[in-house]
Amino acid sequence: MNLSNYYATTHWRQKSKEFRELVGKCEQCGSTLKLQVHHKRYRFFREKDSDLSCLCDTCHLQGIHKQKGELDMLDFNHQTNQSDRINHLIDEALTGRPERSRDYLGGSRLGGECARALQYEFFNTPRDRPFDGRTLRVFSIGHVVEDLAAQWIRMAGFDLRVKDKDGRQFGFSIAGGKISGHIDGVIVGGPDEFGPYPRLWECKTANAKKWREFEKNKVKKANWIYYVQVQIYMAYMDLTDSPALWTCVNKDNSSLYHENISFDQSVAQDASDRAVRIIQACAAGELLPREYPSADFYQCKWCAWNDRCWHD
Repeated sequence: MNLSNYYATTHWRQKSKEFRELVGKCEQCGSTLKLQVHHKRYRFFREKDSDLSCLCDTCHLQGIHKQKGELDMLDFNHQTNQSDRINHLIDEALTGRPERSRDYLGGSRLGGECARALQYEFFNTPRDRPFDGRTLRVFSIGHVVEDLAAQWIRMAGFDLRVKDKDGRQFGFSIAGGKISGHIDGVIVGGPDEFGPYPRLWECKTANAKKWREFEKNKVKKANWIYYVQVQIYMAYMDLTDSPALWTCVNKDNSSLYHENISFDQSVAQDASDRAVRIIQACAAGELLPREYPSADFYQCKWCAWNDRCWHD
């Protein structure tokens, strides 16, 4: 039995509920909110209270898995399968790496609806819940697939450049370095029917459902953040004369979708002005108003800073 199946059993649900009620608070920070039960030792159907810890979700994700010697507490003689054990080690390695910090507002995010969330990004504010191993694997796979897409574009006869003469990724930096971005590439030549050149090239990956949405509705309607990202990149990279080529790889079946996105000056200007307002508010120590009425509103519900925004 793997971990997912075990956690779905009536036995574990009842055991977890009873243990949370017994302890009643996080054993790390004392919080009584969003309590979870952490295994210090895995012994399916026969764990004792001493094998468990009661933790809030923040402490559970941020610290407990990094405690020295925890892996030694895993009961490898039990029937936990090999896949789960290896995945546990991989996730430990991924989540244990320090997140890359930055001190600028990223051009790829300027289409986001909530200005306060962009402020949290700018200040490198810790997320309520750090990325788990699965999410980090998804990010890594996306980068690899984008590299493959660049190879395919070149094989089709396009002269695609992803780095400058010094070997650095193409990008821009304005407002004293407070607003920056890095583009996927520039197509400087290729088949005449797809010119004139140069053209901005941006690449994304998506599951089959989202990929079909891009194909049917186009980027502007299907994902406003991506659309604004392209407009900002075209403006600041001075690549406005020819449409950007936007490529999307279907992660489920490797289908490719390509779309021409023409420069929209008004969208680029609005996004740039908004970025300046956000930077000015940050410099003044002003936290901008919330965009939505409650923490349960659907845009807020999945925000990485929901708890901090609504409960601090």
